[in-house]
Amino acid sequence: MVSAYRKAIILNLAAAVVWAITPVLIRYVSIGFPIMFQTFARYLVALVILWPLYFSATGSTERARIRKRLPHLLPRMALIAVANFSFQASFTGSLYAMYPGLAMLIYQSAAIFGVLLGFVLFADERPLMRDPRFHAGLLLAVVGVILTVSVGEAGGSRATAAGVALVLTSAMSWAVLTAMVRAWLPGFSPFFVNAAVITFVTPLFLLSHVVTHGAQWQFSASAGLWTVMLLSGVVGIGLGHSLFYRSVPALGVSVSNILQLTRPFFTAFFSFLVFGERLSPLQMLGGALLIAGAYVVTLLRVDRKSPAADTPSKDAPS
Repeated sequence: MVSAYRKAIILNLAAAVVWAITPVLIRYVSIGFPIMFQTFARYLVALVILWPLYFSATGSTERARIRKRLPHLLPRMALIAVANFSFQASFTGSLYAMYPGLAMLIYQSAAIFGVLLGFVLFADERPLMRDPRFHAGLLLAVVGVILTVSVGEAGGSRATAAGVALVLTSAMSWAVLTAMVRAWLPGFSPFFVNAAVITFVTPLFLLSHVVTHGAQWQFSASAGLWTVMLLSGVVGIGLGHSLFYRSVPALGVSVSNILQLTRPFFTAFFSFLVFGERLSPLQMLGGALLIAGAYVVTLLRVDRKSPAADTPSKDAPS
Protein backbone atom coordinates (compact mmCIF):
# COMPACT_ATOMS: atom_id res chain seq x y z
CA MET A 1 0.00 0.00 0.00
CA VAL A 2 1.37 3.43 -0.95
CA SER A 3 2.16 5.57 2.09
CA ALA A 4 0.66 9.03 2.47
CA TYR A 5 4.09 10.59 1.96
CA ARG A 6 4.79 8.69 -1.25
CA LYS A 7 1.30 9.45 -2.50
CA ALA A 8 1.95 13.15 -1.83
CA ILE A 9 5.19 12.98 -3.83
CA ILE A 10 3.30 11.40 -6.73
CA LEU A 11 0.62 14.12 -6.57
CA ASN A 12 3.26 16.85 -6.43
CA LEU A 13 5.20 15.49 -9.40
CA ALA A 14 1.92 15.05 -11.28
CA ALA A 15 1.29 18.76 -10.71
CA ALA A 16 4.79 19.47 -12.06
CA VAL A 17 3.99 17.48 -15.21
CA VAL A 18 0.65 19.27 -15.67
CA TRP A 19 2.25 22.69 -15.17
CA ALA A 20 5.07 21.67 -17.55
CA ILE A 21 2.61 20.76 -20.30
CA THR A 22 0.69 24.03 -20.00
CA PRO A 23 3.36 26.35 -21.54
CA VAL A 24 3.59 23.94 -24.46
CA LEU A 25 -0.18 24.18 -24.97
CA ILE A 26 -0.06 27.99 -24.74
CA ARG A 27 2.64 28.11 -27.42
CA TYR A 28 0.73 25.59 -29.55
CA VAL A 29 -2.45 27.69 -29.71
CA SER A 30 -0.61 31.02 -30.05
CA ILE A 31 -1.10 30.83 -33.82
CA GLY A 32 -4.85 31.22 -33.38
CA PHE A 33 -5.44 33.68 -30.56
CA PRO A 34 -4.09 37.04 -29.32
CA ILE A 35 -2.24 36.95 -25.99
CA MET A 36 -4.85 38.69 -23.87
CA PHE A 37 -7.83 36.82 -25.26
CA GLN A 38 -6.15 33.46 -24.77
CA THR A 39 -5.31 34.33 -21.16
CA PHE A 40 -8.85 35.61 -20.51
CA ALA A 41 -10.44 32.45 -21.90
CA ARG A 42 -8.10 30.16 -19.98
CA TYR A 43 -8.67 31.97 -16.69
CA LEU A 44 -12.43 32.11 -17.22
CA VAL A 45 -12.76 28.38 -17.77
CA ALA A 46 -10.40 27.70 -14.84
CA LEU A 47 -12.83 29.43 -12.49
CA VAL A 48 -15.30 26.63 -13.17
CA ILE A 49 -12.79 24.38 -11.41
CA LEU A 50 -11.30 26.71 -8.79
CA TRP A 51 -14.45 27.84 -6.97
CA PRO A 52 -15.89 24.31 -6.53
CA LEU A 53 -12.40 23.25 -5.43
CA TYR A 54 -12.39 25.96 -2.77
CA PHE A 55 -15.80 24.96 -1.39
CA SER A 56 -14.91 21.26 -1.36
CA ALA A 57 -11.45 21.68 0.21
CA THR A 58 -12.21 24.40 2.77
CA GLY A 59 -14.13 23.79 5.97
CA SER A 60 -17.15 25.82 7.08
CA THR A 61 -15.16 27.50 9.89
CA GLU A 62 -12.54 28.79 7.47
CA ARG A 63 -15.21 29.95 5.01
CA ALA A 64 -16.97 31.85 7.80
CA ARG A 65 -13.67 33.53 8.75
CA ILE A 66 -13.12 34.56 5.14
CA ARG A 67 -16.64 35.98 4.81
CA LYS A 68 -16.12 38.03 7.97
CA ARG A 69 -12.82 39.46 6.69
CA LEU A 70 -13.94 39.89 3.08
CA PRO A 71 -14.49 43.70 3.11
CA HIS A 72 -10.95 44.07 4.47
CA LEU A 73 -9.52 41.61 1.97
CA LEU A 74 -11.09 42.92 -1.24
CA PRO A 75 -8.76 45.95 -1.76
CA ARG A 76 -5.75 43.73 -1.17
CA MET A 77 -7.10 41.14 -3.61
CA ALA A 78 -7.42 43.87 -6.24
CA LEU A 79 -3.75 44.88 -5.86
CA ILE A 80 -2.60 41.26 -5.90
CA ALA A 81 -4.63 40.83 -9.09
CA VAL A 82 -2.57 43.61 -10.72
CA ALA A 83 0.62 41.69 -9.92
CA ASN A 84 -1.03 38.54 -11.24
CA PHE A 85 -1.92 40.39 -14.45
CA SER A 86 1.71 41.42 -14.98
CA PHE A 87 2.93 37.91 -14.21
CA GLN A 88 0.53 36.00 -16.47
CA ALA A 89 0.48 38.49 -19.35
CA SER A 90 4.28 38.62 -19.56
CA PHE A 91 4.71 34.85 -19.16
CA THR A 92 2.10 34.09 -21.83
CA GLY A 93 3.58 36.76 -24.09
CA SER A 94 7.04 35.23 -23.75
CA LEU A 95 5.72 31.98 -25.21
CA TYR A 96 4.72 33.87 -28.35
CA ALA A 97 8.37 34.94 -28.71
CA MET A 98 10.31 31.82 -27.67
CA TYR A 99 9.90 28.09 -27.12
CA PRO A 100 8.61 26.76 -23.79
CA GLY A 101 11.67 24.77 -22.71
CA LEU A 102 13.98 27.76 -22.75
CA ALA A 103 11.32 30.07 -21.29
CA MET A 104 10.73 27.77 -18.32
CA LEU A 105 14.45 27.51 -17.61
CA ILE A 106 14.88 31.29 -17.51
CA TYR A 107 11.77 31.57 -15.35
CA GLN A 108 13.53 29.73 -12.52
CA SER A 109 15.20 33.05 -11.71
CA ALA A 110 11.96 33.79 -9.81
CA ALA A 111 13.46 32.02 -6.80
CA ILE A 112 16.28 34.57 -6.66
CA PHE A 113 13.94 37.52 -7.17
CA GLY A 114 11.80 36.17 -4.34
CA VAL A 115 14.68 36.17 -1.87
CA LEU A 116 15.89 39.63 -2.91
CA LEU A 117 12.40 41.03 -2.49
CA GLY A 118 12.03 39.19 0.81
CA PHE A 119 15.20 40.90 2.03
CA VAL A 120 13.57 44.28 1.46
CA LEU A 121 10.16 43.46 2.94
CA PHE A 122 10.65 40.80 5.62
CA ALA A 123 13.15 40.95 8.49
CA ASP A 124 13.27 37.16 8.87
CA GLU A 125 14.58 36.85 5.29
CA ARG A 126 17.58 39.15 5.80
CA PRO A 127 19.89 36.61 7.49
CA LEU A 128 19.86 34.68 4.21
CA MET A 129 21.77 37.50 2.56
CA ARG A 130 24.68 37.01 4.97
CA ASP A 131 24.97 33.30 4.26
CA PRO A 132 27.84 32.44 1.84
CA ARG A 133 25.65 29.71 0.36
CA PHE A 134 23.15 32.33 -0.75
CA HIS A 135 25.87 34.20 -2.65
CA ALA A 136 26.97 30.92 -4.22
CA GLY A 137 23.40 30.19 -5.28
CA LEU A 138 22.97 33.71 -6.63
CA LEU A 139 26.19 33.42 -8.64
CA LEU A 140 25.08 30.07 -10.08
CA ALA A 141 21.74 31.56 -11.06
CA VAL A 142 23.23 34.66 -12.71
CA VAL A 143 25.73 32.61 -14.71
CA GLY A 144 22.93 30.21 -15.59
CA VAL A 145 20.72 32.98 -16.94
CA ILE A 146 23.57 34.39 -19.03
CA LEU A 147 24.26 31.00 -20.58
CA THR A 148 20.61 30.08 -21.19
CA VAL A 149 19.85 33.32 -23.02
CA SER A 150 22.85 32.89 -25.28
CA VAL A 151 22.07 32.12 -28.90
CA GLY A 152 21.78 28.40 -29.40
CA GLU A 153 23.87 26.45 -31.81
CA ALA A 154 22.46 25.16 -35.06
CA GLY A 155 19.15 23.55 -34.22
CA GLY A 156 19.24 25.10 -30.77
CA SER A 157 16.56 27.18 -29.09
CA ARG A 158 17.04 30.88 -29.77
CA ALA A 159 16.24 33.44 -27.10
CA THR A 160 14.88 36.71 -28.48
CA ALA A 161 15.49 39.88 -26.51
CA ALA A 162 11.73 40.44 -26.21
CA GLY A 163 11.15 36.89 -25.01
CA VAL A 164 13.90 37.10 -22.38
CA ALA A 165 12.60 40.46 -21.13
CA LEU A 166 9.08 39.07 -20.83
CA VAL A 167 10.19 35.95 -18.94
CA LEU A 168 12.26 37.99 -16.50
CA THR A 169 9.34 40.39 -16.04
CA SER A 170 7.06 37.48 -15.24
CA ALA A 171 9.58 36.08 -12.76
CA MET A 172 9.88 39.44 -11.00
CA SER A 173 6.09 39.88 -11.02
CA TRP A 174 5.74 36.44 -9.50
CA ALA A 175 8.12 37.41 -6.69
CA VAL A 176 6.09 40.56 -6.02
CA LEU A 177 2.85 38.59 -6.09
CA THR A 178 4.03 35.96 -3.60
CA ALA A 179 5.41 38.66 -1.29
CA MET A 180 2.03 40.41 -1.32
CA VAL A 181 0.22 37.16 -0.55
CA ARG A 182 2.58 36.43 2.32
CA ALA A 183 2.28 39.95 3.78
CA TRP A 184 -1.46 40.44 3.34
CA LEU A 185 -3.06 36.99 3.34
CA PRO A 186 -1.19 34.86 5.89
CA GLY A 187 -3.05 31.78 7.00
CA PHE A 188 -5.82 31.95 4.42
CA SER A 189 -6.71 28.92 2.32
CA PRO A 190 -4.63 28.84 -0.90
CA PHE A 191 -7.73 27.55 -2.66
CA PHE A 192 -9.56 30.76 -1.71
CA VAL A 193 -6.60 32.98 -2.65
CA ASN A 194 -6.33 31.37 -6.09
CA ALA A 195 -10.04 31.52 -6.88
CA ALA A 196 -10.50 35.07 -5.58
CA VAL A 197 -7.45 36.60 -7.28
CA ILE A 198 -8.21 34.92 -10.60
CA THR A 199 -11.80 36.19 -10.34
CA PHE A 200 -10.42 39.72 -9.97
CA VAL A 201 -7.87 39.48 -12.76
CA THR A 202 -9.93 37.72 -15.44
CA PRO A 203 -11.90 40.86 -16.46
CA LEU A 204 -8.61 42.76 -16.75
CA PHE A 205 -7.46 40.39 -19.49
CA LEU A 206 -10.77 40.84 -21.32
CA LEU A 207 -10.50 44.63 -21.05
CA SER A 208 -6.91 44.54 -22.31
CA HIS A 209 -7.97 42.46 -25.30
CA VAL A 210 -10.74 44.93 -26.18
CA VAL A 211 -8.38 47.90 -25.81
CA THR A 212 -5.72 46.23 -27.96
CA HIS A 213 -7.82 44.53 -30.64
CA GLY A 214 -11.28 46.04 -30.33
CA ALA A 215 -14.38 43.88 -30.28
CA GLN A 216 -12.68 41.02 -32.10
CA TRP A 217 -14.23 37.70 -31.18
CA GLN A 218 -13.69 35.70 -34.37
CA PHE A 219 -10.24 34.19 -34.82
CA SER A 220 -8.58 32.01 -37.44
CA ALA A 221 -8.59 29.09 -35.04
CA SER A 222 -9.95 25.63 -35.63
CA ALA A 223 -12.23 23.79 -33.23
CA GLY A 224 -9.19 21.79 -32.21
CA LEU A 225 -7.27 24.92 -31.19
CA TRP A 226 -10.26 26.16 -29.18
CA THR A 227 -10.42 22.80 -27.41
CA VAL A 228 -6.71 22.79 -26.60
CA MET A 229 -6.81 26.38 -25.32
CA LEU A 230 -9.77 25.80 -23.01
CA LEU A 231 -8.34 22.47 -21.88
CA SER A 232 -5.09 24.21 -20.92
CA GLY A 233 -7.09 26.40 -18.54
CA VAL A 234 -8.98 23.52 -16.97
CA VAL A 235 -5.94 21.26 -16.66
CA GLY A 236 -3.14 23.77 -16.15
CA ILE A 237 -4.85 25.99 -13.61
CA GLY A 238 -7.62 23.82 -12.17
CA LEU A 239 -6.09 20.33 -12.03
CA GLY A 240 -2.54 21.56 -11.41
CA HIS A 241 -3.50 23.53 -8.33
CA SER A 242 -5.65 20.71 -6.99
CA LEU A 243 -2.79 18.20 -7.24
CA PHE A 244 -0.21 20.58 -5.77
CA TYR A 245 -2.19 21.74 -2.75
CA ARG A 246 -3.36 18.23 -1.91
CA SER A 247 0.29 17.20 -1.69
CA VAL A 248 1.32 20.07 0.59
CA PRO A 249 -0.12 18.79 3.93
CA ALA A 250 2.02 15.63 3.77
CA LEU A 251 5.17 17.10 2.20
CA GLY A 252 5.26 20.63 3.55
CA VAL A 253 5.45 23.67 1.32
CA SER A 254 9.26 23.79 1.16
CA VAL A 255 9.70 20.21 -0.06
CA SER A 256 6.80 20.71 -2.46
CA ASN A 257 8.46 23.76 -3.99
CA ILE A 258 11.79 21.94 -4.32
CA LEU A 259 10.08 19.13 -6.23
CA GLN A 260 8.59 21.73 -8.56
CA LEU A 261 12.11 22.55 -9.76
CA THR A 262 11.68 19.49 -12.01
CA ARG A 263 9.21 21.40 -14.18
CA PRO A 264 11.79 22.77 -16.67
CA PHE A 265 12.96 19.24 -17.47
CA PHE A 266 9.40 18.08 -18.17
CA THR A 267 8.68 21.21 -20.22
CA ALA A 268 11.83 20.76 -22.31
CA PHE A 269 10.84 17.13 -22.99
CA PHE A 270 7.30 17.99 -24.08
CA SER A 271 8.50 20.97 -26.12
CA PHE A 272 10.93 18.69 -27.94
CA LEU A 273 8.12 16.24 -28.73
CA VAL A 274 5.72 18.93 -30.01
CA PHE A 275 8.00 21.56 -31.54
CA GLY A 276 11.31 19.78 -31.92
CA GLU A 277 12.89 22.34 -29.58
CA ARG A 278 16.53 21.55 -28.88
CA LEU A 279 18.63 23.40 -26.34
CA SER A 280 22.29 23.83 -27.16
CA PRO A 281 24.84 22.21 -24.80
CA LEU A 282 25.70 25.70 -23.50
CA GLN A 283 22.05 26.42 -22.74
CA MET A 284 21.59 23.07 -21.04
CA LEU A 285 24.61 23.82 -18.85
CA GLY A 286 23.17 27.24 -18.08
CA GLY A 287 19.81 25.72 -17.22
CA ALA A 288 21.46 23.24 -14.86
CA LEU A 289 23.35 26.04 -13.10
CA LEU A 290 20.21 28.16 -12.85
CA ILE A 291 18.19 25.33 -11.33
CA ALA A 292 21.05 24.52 -8.98
CA GLY A 293 21.10 28.14 -7.83
CA ALA A 294 17.34 28.12 -7.28
CA TYR A 295 17.67 24.85 -5.35
CA VAL A 296 20.36 26.27 -3.06
CA VAL A 297 18.25 29.34 -2.28
CA THR A 298 15.11 27.28 -1.69
CA LEU A 299 17.02 24.88 0.55
CA LEU A 300 18.37 27.77 2.62
CA ARG A 301 14.82 28.85 3.33
CA VAL A 302 14.02 25.30 4.46
CA ASP A 303 17.07 25.16 6.74
CA ARG A 304 16.20 28.45 8.40
CA LYS A 305 12.53 27.45 8.66
CA SER A 306 11.43 30.98 7.88
CA PRO A 307 7.71 31.69 7.49
CA ALA A 308 8.35 32.35 3.82
CA ALA A 309 9.43 28.77 3.42
CA ASP A 310 6.07 27.61 4.65
CA THR A 311 3.92 29.99 2.65
CA PRO A 312 2.23 28.23 -0.26
CA SER A 313 2.71 29.63 -3.72
CA LYS A 314 -0.48 31.25 -4.96
CA ASP A 315 -0.08 30.25 -8.54
CA ALA A 316 2.22 28.74 -11.09
CA PRO A 317 3.18 29.66 -14.60
CA SER A 318 0.20 28.06 -16.23
